[in-house]
Amino acid sequence: MAITVKQLLRRHGAFVSGVTGIFIVVVLVAQGMVQSGAVYLNIIAIAPTDVYILTFGYALVQAIPFGIGFFLSLWLVAPIAEELRVGHVITRAILATGIASTLVFIVMAVIAVVDSFSAGGAIFGNSFPVPGFDGSGAGQGILGALSGGIITFVMQLPLGVLAGILLWIWRRDHPPKRPLEGIIDL
Repeated sequence: MAITVKQLLRRHGAFVSGVTGIFIVVVLVAQGMVQSGAVYLNIIAIAPTDVYILTFGYALVQAIPFGIGFFLSLWLVAPIAEELRVGHVITRAILATGIASTLVFIVMAVIAVVDSFSAGGAIFGNSFPVPGFDGSGAGQGILGALSGGIITFVMQLPLGVLAGILLWIWRRDHPPKRPLEGIIDL
């Protein structure tokens, strides 16, 4: 049975999955701030804004894409319903973490490829830059993005499983009015 985009967007459970995704982003950003603050403890006394700038970059490149991927997975691919058993909940949470980490990899790979474009001036130095593509950094950037995606999966797996179990507990106490089903349930 083919699913249309209209049918996907009419699926129920988006609000609770969205709140879970926002929860993930908030926890990841807070975790990033604490980690950056701990690593750059001596910089905080000199320039406290550096920690906020580092956390903002982390949020844009990793935390927000991870939260969006987690939300989309719990809403469209593998929603966590109240009638599932713990093993299924953990499996779906691992799947959501994998999809979210894949989205982080895609964002990091796109940034790496875009970063490979350069503006170099040949005639008058850098007075008149000529856009070009130096592909030498793209491959290394994509490998770095793959490594970042794998590290994100491994590091955020406990948080993803915890969020999935908490969502399942909440759904058992507050069952939805309509049954939830995702792409893997069809």
